[in-house]
Amino acid sequence: MCIRMIVPFLALILAAERAPPARIDYVPDTGWRDDSLVQDSYERWFGAQLRAMGEPPLGAPAGLGRFEERFRLLVLPSFRPAFASRIDVGRDGRAILSWAELNGRGGDAPGTLARQGSRTLRGSELRRFRSALAAAAVGSYPREQSDKTVERDGSSVLRICVDGTTFVFEHLDAHRRQYGPSLRRG
Repeated sequence: MCIRMIVPFLALILAAERAPPARIDYVPDTGWRDDSLVQDSYERWFGAQLRAMGEPPLGAPAGLGRFEERFRLLVLPSFRPAFASRIDVGRDGRAILSWAELNGRGGDAPGTLARQGSRTLRGSELRRFRSALAAAAVGSYPREQSDKTVERDGSSVLRICVDGTTFVFEHLDAHRRQYGPSLRRG
């Protein structure tokens, strides 16, 4: 009788251990031209780089935890290692600048963590950062660049960037999550 009760219980435990891990989102699920296709593509690309760096996802404001504000800049060159800088401002006002660099080729080959470090920001540095962030108005830019540009004479030019560096800005505070733009420079 005991064996009959243990076998189904063990089967449940083994099934639970084989369940896929919960998905950790590094990019927002919405706000893209084609939400599922583009979001999944960026999640794989940006997420692989950030996971290799040991970077945390900067999700919704409810997930701030012990922080008042978080900002991250991810830089993804096509054929050179990616790197990221993050500023975490604690509820006590103390700000920590952290950075990480990979040793991969960029693109879809993140490699492994090559260098990382952190230091406390001085109050004047945090004020300059916040002033620059406000002036940049990161949240006002479109999340994706259009392939079409309009020249001064009114003509349209199709811009295709197959190479370059992608910059991804993230800012999270108690009011909102700002993500973008994911800019490419050729």
